[in-house]
Parts: sequence; C-alpha cells; structure tokens
Amino acid sequence: MDLVFEPFLLSLIAGLATGIGGVIVLLLRRVSDRVVGFAMGLASGVMLLVSFNNLFLEAAGLLTHFELIVMFSFGALTMMALDLVIPHIELTTKKEGNKSRKMFRSGVLIAIGITLHNLPEGLVVTAGYAFMPRLGLIIAVAIMLHNIPEGVATAIPLTIAGTKPLKIAIITLLSGLAEPVAALVGAVAFSLVGTKSIMGFSLAFAAGVMTYITADELIPVAHEYGHTHTVSVALLLGIILALMIDVIFS
Repeated sequence: MDLVFEPFLLSLIAGLATGIGGVIVLLLRRVSDRVVGFAMGLASGVMLLVSFNNLFLEAAGLLTHFELIVMFSFGALTMMALDLVIPHIELTTKKEGNKSRKMFRSGVLIAIGITLHNLPEGLVVTAGYAFMPRLGLIIAVAIMLHNIPEGVATAIPLTIAGTKPLKIAIITLLSGLAEPVAALVGAVAFSLVGTKSIMGFSLAFAAGVMTYITADELIPVAHEYGHTHTVSVALLLGIILALMIDVIFS
C-alpha cells in the first residue's frame, strides 16, 4: 500500500506546485525576469544532478551498458515526440502580442503542454520511489522546483488577458494534477511487477525524461528571460542544493 500511496502523495505535492506558481503571479501581478530566470536555473541544476547522480547511476547498477543507453534514449525521445505532437510549447510569453484573446490562448496552450509533460514526470517519481523511497523524495523536490516556474509561465499571459483570478488559479492547479494520476498508475504497475530489470529500465527512462526537459525547456527558456549570469549561478546553486538534499535524506 505504501508503494501506491506515498508516490501518489509526493507527485500530488510536486504537481500542485504549478498552482503555487499561478498564485505567485496573482499575488505579485508581475514577476521580474530575473526571478523567473533564477527559478528556472535553480530547477535545472537540481534536475540535472538528480538525473545523473541518482537515476542514471542507480540504473547503471541494474542494467547492461546497452540497456542503459537504450532506455535513457527512449526516455529522451519520448519527451521529444510529445513536443512534436503537442507541438512544442515554449514557457515564455515574451514574443506574444498584447491582444487579450491571443494571450488567453497562449496561457491555455501552455497549460495543456504542461499537463501532457507532467504524465511522464509522475512515472518518474514512482520509479524513483519504488527503487528507493529517498530517491523518490529527491525527485519529487526537483520536479516541484521545476513546476513552480511552469505555473508562473501559465499565469502570466492569462493575467495579461484579463482572466479572472479564480479561473487562473484553477487552470494552473489542474495542469499539475496529471502528475499524481500518472504516478498512481505507475505505482499500481510497480506493485504488481517489481522485478530488478523493470526497475532499472524505469530509472534509465526517468533519467532520459528529466535530462531532456532540462536541456530542451528549462535552460533555453531561462536564457530567453535574459540575465544569463543569474541563470548560471542559479544552476550551480541548484546542483549544490540537490547534493545537500541527497546528504540530508541519505
């Protein structure tokens, strides 16, 4: 039962962080580009460290090199395919015009994109937790940090479009709830099939997913907000933060 409930709870908390991002925009009405860039840089550092220092290394101890490469690539390619199908939605609104309808559409599209991207993230939390509860917690923290800027990115165009605050809060909140749903499905599957090889495949897949999200979305979009040195410093701080979390919960 713990294998089902606890990953679901961790993913729920991480998923709700998109709502936190939306609330931040509603309270402040405007979030500076430097703050958004710093937040995304921090999330990038945490996710990169977790991807390789935790997920990838743990998977390496369970799989052959060939299996490791295949599953890592499969995770990255899965996210790439999602970007092509959605199609890819950048998390910035800097290039959008000022028309309310266009801004509202932008915010809704970003929310849809985040919802679809959250499905694999829920599976990532479950895979980490099933292998080692501490690892699941670290991944959930990393994804939570990643989801807050996504909530901000969703809420900004909706706010500019004049959308009612309650509606903005609901949209940003719902976009994160796909994560615990996917985690629940994954947890049930892992509770039924918990073999060592399946665990290794899942961890390598999760590493590919998180690496792609960081390389293709977080870092490039953070740089679009300017303040590149702030982003770089935040990325390094994110790596240090992830190392500290690893030590604290080890």
